[in-house]
Amino acid sequence: MQNKPYASFSTTDDHTGFDHVIIGSGMGAMTLGTWLAKAGKKVALFEQHYVPGGFTHSFKRKDGMKWDVGVHYMGNMQEGHGLRKLMDFLTNHELNWAYMGEVYDVVMIGKDRYEIPAGEENFRQQMKHYFPDDHQAIDDYLTLLKKTNKWGSAFFFEKSFEPFLSQTLGRLIRRAYAKYYRSTTLETLQTLTTNRRLIAVLCGQCGNYGLPPKESSFAAHAMVIGHFMEGGYYPHGGSEQIANRTLDTFRRLGGKTYINAPVSEIVTEKGKATGIRIKGKFIPCRSVISNIGIKNTFGKLLDETARKRQAMSPNDTKPSSAHLCLYVGLDRSDEQLKLPKHNIWSYETEDYSADINSITEHNTANKFSYVSFPSAKDALWAEQHPNRSTIQAISVGRYEWYESYAEQPWRNRETAYQQKKEHFKNTMLEKLYELVPQIKGHVIYAEVSTPLSTRHFTDYQTGEIYGLAHTPKRFALPYLRPQTKIKGLKLVGQDITLVGVAGAMLSGMLCAIVILKFRVWKIFKDMNNPVG
Repeated sequence: MQNKPYASFSTTDDHTGFDHVIIGSGMGAMTLGTWLAKAGKKVALFEQHYVPGGFTHSFKRKDGMKWDVGVHYMGNMQEGHGLRKLMDFLTNHELNWAYMGEVYDVVMIGKDRYEIPAGEENFRQQMKHYFPDDHQAIDDYLTLLKKTNKWGSAFFFEKSFEPFLSQTLGRLIRRAYAKYYRSTTLETLQTLTTNRRLIAVLCGQCGNYGLPPKESSFAAHAMVIGHFMEGGYYPHGGSEQIANRTLDTFRRLGGKTYINAPVSEIVTEKGKATGIRIKGKFIPCRSVISNIGIKNTFGKLLDETARKRQAMSPNDTKPSSAHLCLYVGLDRSDEQLKLPKHNIWSYETEDYSADINSITEHNTANKFSYVSFPSAKDALWAEQHPNRSTIQAISVGRYEWYESYAEQPWRNRETAYQQKKEHFKNTMLEKLYELVPQIKGHVIYAEVSTPLSTRHFTDYQTGEIYGLAHTPKRFALPYLRPQTKIKGLKLVGQDITLVGVAGAMLSGMLCAIVILKFRVWKIFKDMNNPVG
């Protein structure tokens, strides 16, 4: 594939002989594809974008400056952890991870600052220092996280069960986990404490699962907080290295990855998926796996008969939130500007739900801002990009603010749209000067992405970044599992499990178990051995 682990799709190439074709190339697709290829299956990934990797890829601008589009940090990447072992297998033990330090997140509520330290006991003592009258509530909260996530692990693993086991043991697991997922985060925390500020600090990282406390399921909150409890990590060389290394492993195992390959149809015959269609060309296979989200899969690629077979209502749950992002380039190094490795979560008040729901185009940056410093977190950045640094600043962006420009060409939309972007750029820069004042006078590049940017590259119809919203209702949906009711069609991605790289990796592993069954354990035993 010409020194790259992928090639541009051409209708004249031979695309026959595949056991499995996977639509999309996000983390779920790459994980599953690598497992299947390791098992000796002939597998191909088809990506509509011109860069593979889904939300793990990065983009570059002048002076080689680059920014992540989705991965700002990961948890559980310490040596020896099961998730790290899975990541090492996927990246062929060729990707290193930098620890972000003892404090990996900072929550700002107005002018008040709260540090989120790595390590459960450090977290416990820090929270008790901030809230000396709430020691018992903090202990109870950490105990509840563990209980919730213990059942959560069983809940997600159950998604790989065969029907008989799912209807017996699985039913018991789902019923037990419902105790935790059917309440919102706010409802659950209010059973532990009446201290609104403590609740706000405990929910300071709620942007990681895309919903404020009044709307999110406590199960989603618990899983994400648990994921980061031992701290944050960042890949050497930036988030695109996750995709680069994984796709190279996939290639070494015989897998094929094609870009510029927009799938227009999942072809079914007599209730069975028999292949896909791209640019008019039919590509046959034994099974199709979709990594592009439930709504896109069933709403755009399948006919009405297939949708009815799945018994899925398009109104079952809403899409997750969309966002605005300001990508900033600076003419000094992170060391010169004393930029931190930790992320900043900034809120106007402790009532996140009211603030986020009252966001308009004009006040978005002040109501809520998330600030990440990718160059400071990247252990290789300073050597490769001397006297330069980068920042990303994110806030909520409503799709409806930009919907009237959706059909206009990318990078060539009318002046009114550009003015909206310029307004956000200026208001977010002012917020950045407040949070990190030392950068003022050093900004040499600033670019804005909107929900239309996300829609253009991912095809998520309202620019959502986390797939289905992480509400209590989401966890009760019976069809969010790898196996569908359409023979030969399976699903991976964050919709099947949970938000983020770790959630998508889990979905890929679960789907591998469904397809390979007991053969998957042989791969488990061989995970520590590099490929090729």
